[in-house]
Amino acid sequence: MNQGYGKYGTHAPIRAILAVLTCTAALAACGGPADPAARTDAKPSAAPKPLAQPALAARSLAPGAEAGPYRTGEYTVSGGPLSDAYTAKPPACQSLVSLRSARGGPVAQVHRRLTDPKHLQGADVAVQLRSYGKGRAAAVMGELRTAGKACAGGFTEVRGSGTGTYTSVAKAVAPAGAGDEAVAYRLGLKDGPGRSASYEYLTVVRYGATLVSFRAENLDGKDLGGVPKEIVDAQTEKFSSPGK
Repeated sequence: MNQGYGKYGTHAPIRAILAVLTCTAALAACGGPADPAARTDAKPSAAPKPLAQPALAARSLAPGAEAGPYRTGEYTVSGGPLSDAYTAKPPACQSLVSLRSARGGPVAQVHRRLTDPKHLQGADVAVQLRSYGKGRAAAVMGELRTAGKACAGGFTEVRGSGTGTYTSVAKAVAPAGAGDEAVAYRLGLKDGPGRSASYEYLTVVRYGATLVSFRAENLDGKDLGGVPKEIVDAQTEKFSSPGK
């Protein structure tokens, strides 16, 4: 590299060294502190805004869409599991039945149901997208983690005039690298007297102010082993690329 030739001749390096020394002695005169963290005029980043219903629908699997052997449909009678109308006893387990924070529920939501047309008594998976305001999505995730520990011995889900008895809550494997954060649980369920125990799997992924939840069970009562990967992958891709 040319160290001295040009406009300033052989004296240019000396001037550059003097300028550096002057900056070191009087940092403020040369543009302020070098560490951006020392700036006092930096503004905090804005909280993520909740998505409206059309935006949620655009990011959810469309009715008829396929994910491996599973086909997407809609709930014809209710919004499916994790309903706002469900309550839990004790109340510390509420987030496990409704994904509702103590600070409030979602401002918009979309519900999808995926099943295997060739195995009608096989996997039944609810995929639900909910957007929240005022930091409530992150609050739900925190409450889920608390409930996962506090409700490990089970809880009761009240569904109108009916109830469901959960016998256990245990951590399951959450999808690595999904969204801003993710949690997953395996829930033991004894739904009615005389029935054998079965299992449901709940996975929740947060994208800013939106929660994408997957609730899976086998209708034949067998342990499904987790939320089918094909469904998680398909919904993750759809959320990331709503135009496709």
